[in-house]
Amino acid sequence: MAESIVKFVLGKLADATVQELLHLCGVDKQVKLVSDELGWIQAFLKDADRKNNSGDERQRHWVKEMREVAYDIEDAIDKACVLGIKVRETQSMTGVVKKMFKSPKKLPALHELGVEINEILERIKKISESREKYGINNLGESSSRGQMKLPARQLLIPDFDDPDVVGFERDTDNIVKELLDGSTKRRYVISIIGPGGLGKTTLARKVYNSPGVKTDTETKFDIRIWITISQRFKLIDILRELLEQIRGKPVDQNEQGQHEEYFYKELHDSLYKKKYLVVLDDVWTNKLWGQIKEAFPDIKNGSRVLITTRSMDVAKSFDSPFEPYKLSNLAKESSLDLLLKKAFPYQDFSKDYPDNLVDLAKEFAIQCGGLPLALVILGALLSRQPPDGHSWRKVTRNMQWRADVNDILATSYDDLPLALKSCFMYFAIFPEDYVIDAKALIRMWIAEGFIPHFDKGGALEDTAENFLEDLVQRSLVQVSQRALNGSIKHCYMHDLLHDMAMRKAEEENFLLVMSPNQDGQIKSCRGTRL
Repeated sequence: MAESIVKFVLGKLADATVQELLHLCGVDKQVKLVSDELGWIQAFLKDADRKNNSGDERQRHWVKEMREVAYDIEDAIDKACVLGIKVRETQSMTGVVKKMFKSPKKLPALHELGVEINEILERIKKISESREKYGINNLGESSSRGQMKLPARQLLIPDFDDPDVVGFERDTDNIVKELLDGSTKRRYVISIIGPGGLGKTTLARKVYNSPGVKTDTETKFDIRIWITISQRFKLIDILRELLEQIRGKPVDQNEQGQHEEYFYKELHDSLYKKKYLVVLDDVWTNKLWGQIKEAFPDIKNGSRVLITTRSMDVAKSFDSPFEPYKLSNLAKESSLDLLLKKAFPYQDFSKDYPDNLVDLAKEFAIQCGGLPLALVILGALLSRQPPDGHSWRKVTRNMQWRADVNDILATSYDDLPLALKSCFMYFAIFPEDYVIDAKALIRMWIAEGFIPHFDKGGALEDTAENFLEDLVQRSLVQVSQRALNGSIKHCYMHDLLHDMAMRKAEEENFLLVMSPNQDGQIKSCRGTRL
């Protein structure tokens, strides 16, 4: 990650406008020397970033210092641009600079900028010298990995986060049976409970799309609504989205400013005398049902509400004649099946897998503890390795195999090429559970400078789309909808992966998500994006 930052800074320093400004600040010669030094440092950082989990504290500290000073250089260059050096196509750079120097107010600012850049250059010199002083010189030189190759676009890979792939057949049948139970006509809630990564959403989606619920003429629901509840939600946004799903179109412009009472009434009227199924996915608070239930009429026609949650207290806060459905971990056989299907995405499932790898997969599946997310992420990681036992064991060597999936997620992140790490962390700017427009995301990646030019050429949009497909194939991003040509139309990120993206972004000072803490104070930290 640090290597890409230095590369970006070098690109800015090569800009003609920036070079003339630095000349005016009296630091152009120093910057030329440092640019040369940054070129060597960039090559070192390319290896250092790839070996960031090697456990060498000297290297990690050195990379952190280099990353910080690169951000400071970028900030200094941006300050220079703010000083008024904005060149129009019809105006010469020299004329603009002379005009600026006639303004006495800007001379002290230019002097301060020159002093600041000199201080930064001195820091770079000391950081560079510290490599030899503390024996960091050779930590990365043994790496023989080349530049990132353009990932081939593989649209034929099945999406193994699809709910119809593996597991939960018995759970699906049980919950569908409860939903369609004709002995109770009153509206009631069914809760699915389990820790993160266990597959609650996957199970709920299988139920939501099951024939008895969706297509059977005798039992199907007239209206089906699916809405994901984030940890920090606004009630009026939930009510508005529910109404939009029922209508199949956005609310009118004159409805945008309406209060909650208006949407309660509109929802109640729209659902009245209709048999409906409402799925509230990933509920975090036990206050939600009390806030929202008056929007759902109870006219004894078999309407149901299905929720998923991690909390037993939340599940019990909803009206229900049934105990919360506690989702179990996948059985050994299903765990192995899911792991192998993800590890061999192109394998003909009618053929046998290599025996030695099946034995290893059994061991890994047990260590994943039956958590579908862990199995899918690990399987995707193994699919990118040579199909031999040595390579597979090498991938898992540094994992602690705790009860959660953090080690597997972190290992999958470390395996990303440098450019993809930036693309992955960028998901942290979106709210949790947010469905993202893929075209908009691609344009944002390109505008941020994350998408490199490859020797073979090609449009940046195509490269960015391949990057997104790569993240999907690694199961780090999920597809919400594909276009008719197979390209990704909308995507989203699992909340555990979103949490990791935010952690990594903060560790790397990549971006800052502004949010108040319990005291109402805004958390302060360094970030290049707000």
